[in-house]
Amino acid sequence: MYSSFNARALGLTLSTRETIDLAAAAGFGGVDFLMRELRAEAVDPKVVRSRLDDLGLRAGAWSLPVDWRGDADRFTHDLEQLSRYAEAAAVLGAVRTGTWVLPEQLALTGPDGGRPTSSKLAATVELHVQRLGAIARVLANHGVRLGLEVIGVESFRSGREVPFVTRLSELDRQLGVLWQESANFGILLDGFHLYAGGEAIEAGFAWGVDQIVWVHVADLPASAPSDRAAIQDHDRGLPGENGAIDTAQLLKRLAEAGYSGPVTAEPGAKCRSIEGRSAQEIARLVASAMTAVWPQPTP
Repeated sequence: MYSSFNARALGLTLSTRETIDLAAAAGFGGVDFLMRELRAEAVDPKVVRSRLDDLGLRAGAWSLPVDWRGDADRFTHDLEQLSRYAEAAAVLGAVRTGTWVLPEQLALTGPDGGRPTSSKLAATVELHVQRLGAIARVLANHGVRLGLEVIGVESFRSGREVPFVTRLSELDRQLGVLWQESANFGILLDGFHLYAGGEAIEAGFAWGVDQIVWVHVADLPASAPSDRAAIQDHDRGLPGENGAIDTAQLLKRLAEAGYSGPVTAEPGAKCRSIEGRSAQEIARLVASAMTAVWPQPTP
């Protein structure tokens, strides 16, 4: 496995070239990409791949550029573009992407705003199966895997609807059919959400290490409440910063199991330890934090 630099997860807006150069200078092993931005820059993926190779970097993962949870027309438009993004990602060697599943059931109402027109649970499952299945099939054509992330932070939910999938242990019960939809499905293992959902590290290995597509890590800040139900998704610390979340143990377990993919620090733009600092300072601080929790040898 390798530590992968994700500029957006740190609140940074950088060009592809700036992101790669900064990752190399700070000592990361890889780089995560935003495919929409790369395409908007009109950068040849082959040139980017060559730059990665020259600097000894690996392509990490990329955020799925498809809005699949809402409007049908937007989903159709994004799905039509996905093949181009996946093709470019394959050239880069970025063959992993991920997206989070809904933590609550869909809010369905009848035409008069009264009783729902169909079962909320059935409609929620159907949305995931149909749309994520369609996405996975497009990605499979380019050798790209799709990891599913579970949002364990309780405060992320509105509280107005019945919870849907809020723990990794609930994935099979609600969305197990997806594993039969396409062989390139897996999980995005997020240490922050694993902790917030009250799950043990082993919950991330229920399907075997080969099913782990991408890993995200962060800690809680020193000021975070002890009550997990009060954790805020945006209120995070650097990996290992306070030790509330045992990132070192998670990475040790991943290394022992033979995980070979990217590990991305995701403290967010509001992390107090990096807020207001320059891009270079942020990259160095995050790289140092990752080194401190990394199993030997260092990333």
